[in-house]
Amino acid sequence: MKQYWLFILFCVLSPYNAATELPDIGISANTVMSPADEQKLGEAFLRQLRREMEIIDDPQINNYINAVGNRLASYSNNPEQHFRFFIVKESSINAFAIPGGFIGIHSGLILKTHTESELASVLAHEIAHVTQRHIARIIEASQRFTLPIIAALIAAAVIAGSTSNPDIGQAAIATIMASNVQMQINFTRTHEIEADHLGMQILANAGFDPRDMPNFFKRLQVANRYYGNVPEFLRTHPVTTDRIAEAHSRAEKYPHQEMGDTPFYHLIKAKILVLTTDDKEKLLKTLKNMLKTGSYRDERATRYALALTLLATRKIQGLQTQIHWLFKNDSDKIAYHLLKARLALLQNNTAKAMQEYEQTLEIYPGDKTLGLDYAEKLLQNNSPRKAKAVLLKIAALSNPYYYYLLANAYQLTGEKAQAHLAYAEKYYLMGETALALEQVKLARQQNQLNFYLASRIDARYKELQAELLEEQNFSNP
Repeated sequence: MKQYWLFILFCVLSPYNAATELPDIGISANTVMSPADEQKLGEAFLRQLRREMEIIDDPQINNYINAVGNRLASYSNNPEQHFRFFIVKESSINAFAIPGGFIGIHSGLILKTHTESELASVLAHEIAHVTQRHIARIIEASQRFTLPIIAALIAAAVIAGSTSNPDIGQAAIATIMASNVQMQINFTRTHEIEADHLGMQILANAGFDPRDMPNFFKRLQVANRYYGNVPEFLRTHPVTTDRIAEAHSRAEKYPHQEMGDTPFYHLIKAKILVLTTDDKEKLLKTLKNMLKTGSYRDERATRYALALTLLATRKIQGLQTQIHWLFKNDSDKIAYHLLKARLALLQNNTAKAMQEYEQTLEIYPGDKTLGLDYAEKLLQNNSPRKAKAVLLKIAALSNPYYYYLLANAYQLTGEKAQAHLAYAEKYYLMGETALALEQVKLARQQNQLNFYLASRIDARYKELQAELLEEQNFSNP
């Protein structure tokens, strides 16, 4: 069993010797995995992961993490590489990278960071693993495995590496072992040295403080002494005192960066905190006490978190006060307009809420966060045609909830074939290929399909049928 845990390949975030000479990007890996193969593998992995773990699909959060990640990636040794950053709703402290530029970060890790540079240091390390094509080089020695098998193995190990949900991952690994699929990957010390060295360079070149990389791991190491809950990457790849000291020494060779955190860093942390906290009443008391005693790092973020928690607990009292403070003391933000609209809905003032959505959309046309929220409320208020128009403008192609809303809008406007197609995409993104194919079959059975729509349905049917056959061959060798 232990050998499969090595599939948690790129959650290793330990600093090492900065004097190491970096090799060229692994060109030989192209003989096994082309960039297109890597992209397909990453997408398949994400679909597999969605079946067992919750991905945070909030557009506001995703926009932020992708903005930071892509800013870092633009300073890598392969700025043309496409990246997609996503957040797994897990309290454990972990991060990982997959070929094709797919990088996952556990919500627990983000909440554990104190500065934006600490978060950036994690992303920079993972970016280096991708641009150096570490996993592609490793897979080169295992040419007999298809992409669905590799994606399933990686997803199973990432799930097993989650401290709050280990049984599911272990069960998935056991299934793979029962299918006589054996594949051992040795994530080498050389790979880590490359990622450590290059990651710090990326961090510094992007304007972040390299000193926050060793600072973050030192805090985790100290916290571990008191709480005994070792983060997955520290348990699998220990960060020793010597290695942290070496990282500090390397970081001091870079000039000090005076840039502070962006306001969005603290606001996004606040939103993640609210989304991932089950006991909202306890959180409410904590946030109120923080404001009362002034024990916060960022007052805007604390008030924003309080407003979101008041909404989540459907408490109107005090909510307008927080919204008024945010508008008065911060620049105009979509997040604050959403608070106003949701407060109006909580007060049963639908007309006021819709006016707020529409006016904000005029200022920020095409915004996905705003569009999804508005479309959801339009559907709840029996305006499917307007909801459909809003959704088609934002085209959130990688968000299952987007397709769920679009399917509902099509269903309510009597466009059944399009509704089934939208449901198919929702199921497909959730890793349920068989259910997706069933929805496409239902779309084909609808009457009066025009040539364009019929051709689109037939093409998607063939694509999903081929993918399902490949998955079934893997499950039943």
